Amino acid sequence: MRSSNPRQRAARLIASCAAAGMLAACTTPSQGPPEPGPSIGQQLNAALPAPVSNSVLVTSDGRRLSLASLAGKVLVISDVMTLCQQTCPLDTANVVAAAKAADAAGLLDKVDFLSITIDPSRDTLAQLSAYRDLYRPAPANWLDVTATPQDLTALWSALGVYIQKVPDTPPAPTNWRTGKPLTYDLTHSDELFFFDTTGHERFVLDGAPHVAAGALIPAALRRFMDANGQNNLAHPDPLAWTLPQALQIISWLAGREIPNHS
Repeated sequence: MRSSNPRQRAARLIASCAAAGMLAACTTPSQGPPEPGPSIGQQLNAALPAPVSNSVLVTSDGRRLSLASLAGKVLVISDVMTLCQQTCPLDTANVVAAAKAADAAGLLDKVDFLSITIDPSRDTLAQLSAYRDLYRPAPANWLDVTATPQDLTALWSALGVYIQKVPDTPPAPTNWRTGKPLTYDLTHSDELFFFDTTGHERFVLDGAPHVAAGALIPAALRRFMDANGQNNLAHPDPLAWTLPQALQIISWLAGREIPNHS
């Protein structure tokens, strides 16, 4: 579910560079694809706290890693939960499409896409694995990730993601994997975060996206989406972020143009 609460991000915006008179030094070198313009997302230049970067993450197949261990790669991070009925299926559709486009452009080993849960109590490894399997064959550099509740709270707090647990609206929906009734929902903000190879956050795209024509929303998730989710899909906000915008940011950070074939 999408929250309308504003995020507290002011201290981490690109003004952190401008205040020191170093804005030009904060940008990626001019070789390669051009820097995205001011109409695309929020541009900034901020490092995560070391405890957050070094905290242990676990992928759907049980692999342990950290954001710090992925240094040298461009990272694209989305906040998701597999039992979201409104915006997460749309976000994931574009993220998976972007991962496939990056792979096709020869960037498999240079860009990683992390869909990190906001709902660790229900997004077990089995649930995350089933979610990933819906997109089979899933791109190798798209990872479904969890961590301890404490480490996830620290991560999402550092990134300014709003999350609140609320009762689910009757009649209770059921888990698309297990068929068990759901007893709560999480209202949350929706962001896509872009990190450069030094581990600095450089761009944020906010809100539910305009889903690209060729992006996959699996049948199980289409059936699971509620009326608001279906409306977000059919009638995206005119200012919704798009797959081409995401690919433009990744191209700039990776230094290689990524064609959009959707």
